[in-house]
Amino acid sequence: MAGQALGRALATHDVAALQKVWSPKMIVNGPNNTVLTRAEIFQAMKNGQLDYEADYRSTMEKVEFFGDVAVTMGEDTYTPASGPEKGRLLHRRSTNVWQYTDGEWMMIARQATIYDPAVKHY
Repeated sequence: MAGQALGRALATHDVAALQKVWSPKMIVNGPNNTVLTRAEIFQAMKNGQLDYEADYRSTMEKVEFFGDVAVTMGEDTYTPASGPEKGRLLHRRSTNVWQYTDGEWMMIARQATIYDPAVKHY
């Protein structure tokens, strides 16, 4: 599933599509500074904690393959539909780790960090 399709599935809470590409053992180091399981992410969706406006965009900048593992890196931009940053365009750097198993690529891990693109550290 390409980055944009994955972003759409996340933004629209398409659990069936996400279950196909997220490993049951997937872990996420999320932008709220907690480590979550796939089940916890699905629960957060049900609770309305991952609601986005229609502007969710994912851009993949790099992909590298290491045998049956692929690492993708890029940026997500989105506007939360609820919570303290509701209505504010956010930028998030992301790293996804995929594993090729039984003829399919499954995401096994994700790191996402919200950042301010106006701040340059070096």
